[in-house]
This record gives sequence, structure tokens and C-alpha cells, in this order.
Amino acid sequence: TKYDEALRIQIKVLGHDHTDVAASLLNIGSVYLNLGKYEDALEKYNEALRIQRSKLGDDHINVANSEYNLALVKRQQGRLSEAA
Repeated sequence: TKYDEALRIQIKVLGHDHTDVAASLLNIGSVYLNLGKYEDALEKYNEALRIQRSKLGDDHINVANSEYNLALVKRQQGRLSEAA
């Protein structure tokens, strides 16, 4: 997809562990969530969260937002105990 191509270029220019790459992963994850591609969304959200935690720390607002996004996917999958 065009999103994947843009992400590939961004990683090439900025490096894989850049916070802008994390933001792009979150955006792609949101597209997958809206398309009902929950496993793909989880993959992108988890990778974004990994980058954010390593660069921003556990207490950053962006990390909290990523945790929220993961919970949304799990709720959509009916995994309510994991989403809570």
C-alpha cells in the first residue's frame, strides 16, 4: 500500500526507532482498525508502543494514547478482559 511505501521511506530516512515512525505506525494501525483488520492494527500499534516506550518513557502521554489504541482493538475483538 501507499502507507507501507511511505513508512519504508520514513524508516530509511529517520531510522526505525524514531518517534515520527511511531506516529506513522499509529496512523496505519488506525486505518487497519477502521478496516476491521485487527491483527494488522495490533501489530502496528505494538511496534509504535515499543518505539515510544524506548524513546519517551512509560509515563509519556503518547505511550498512554498507544495503550488506549491497543485496548480499542482488543475490545473490537471481544477480548474485553485484556482491554480493561
